[in-house]
Amino acid sequence: MGLGNEQIVAYWVEHEIDLAVDWSEAHERCWRCGYKAGLAKCHIVPAALGGTDSADNLVLLCGRCHREAPSHQDPQYLWRWLRATCVSSHDTYWTLRGWEEFEVIFGRKPLECFKEAEIDHRALNAECRALAADEFARTVTHFGEGRLNPSTIACVIAEVEKKLADRHGIALP
Repeated sequence: MGLGNEQIVAYWVEHEIDLAVDWSEAHERCWRCGYKAGLAKCHIVPAALGGTDSADNLVLLCGRCHREAPSHQDPQYLWRWLRATCVSSHDTYWTLRGWEEFEVIFGRKPLECFKEAEIDHRALNAECRALAADEFARTVTHFGEGRLNPSTIACVIAEVEKKLADRHGIALP
C-alpha cells in the first residue's frame, strides 16, 4: 500500500518548501491550482526515469494539473513549473487561465474598451457579474473534467464583453 496524502504533506512541511497552498489544506487541495479535488500523487522524477514512490519524490496535484506537469529526470523543472504557475488564491487558477486564453484568442485584454468610457463603473461591475452568471449557466464542461476549460471561460468573457458593449454603445476592437 502506497503513501497517503497526509504522509506526503508531512514530509514536505518538514522540508519547508514554499508553495501557494496552505499546508493545513495541502492534503486535499492541488498544490498548483488550489482546487479542492481528488488528488493524484505526481512523481517529481517519473518512475520511468528512475523516480521512486517515496514522499521525497511525490507532490499532490489534481488530474488536470498532473497532466500538465513536466516529466523530466531533473526535479528542478517540476519545482520551477509549480512555483511559476501556481496561484495564491484558491479556486481561481483556471479562471485566470481563461482570461489569458481570451488574450490569445482576441489579441487584447478583456474589457479594456470600458476603461476610458464614461460609465458608472460600479454599475458596470454589477452588470458584468449578472451577465457572467447568465453566460456561465449556458455552458457545459467537457465530459469527466468537472470544471470549465480556459477556452470556454474566454468565450464567456467575450460574450459578456459583447453584451456590455452593445448596451452601452461601445465599439469593440
